[in-house]
Amino acid sequence: MASDSETAAPRLRWWRALVAALVAELALILVAIPIYGMAANATALLNMVVPPASGVLFLIAGYWSALPIRRRGVAQGALTGAWAVALYLALGVVASLFVPGTSVTQGFTPAYLTAHVLKIVGGAIGGWLASRKAAPAA
Repeated sequence: MASDSETAAPRLRWWRALVAALVAELALILVAIPIYGMAANATALLNMVVPPASGVLFLIAGYWSALPIRRRGVAQGALTGAWAVALYLALGVVASLFVPGTSVTQGFTPAYLTAHVLKIVGGAIGGWLASRKAAPAA
């Protein structure tokens, strides 16, 4: 007979999701910096590049995050994207408190709201892909 620990659903790895979110956000910044530095109308170009880049980068991050717990891959991947959105919002709150002339709502443009949705969706798809990967033989 199987024990409760063998039949219970694996627990989400919160710290692994946070690390994946941080790495993906840093990669997103590395994508945005050269565009911001070289483009004449950087905001318009960033609004076109950042949302799809968010989806792709968080698909990869969600996949990596979900590898240890494939049975809950979608939830683990979505958690990775949710961490990123929470970090972005926290950064916006801190900036509004300490940087004059900034507001939390400045980051609520349609492009960045789309990027946030794509972070969660991309992470969930990455987790789903990890869950479809065959488990190693015992």
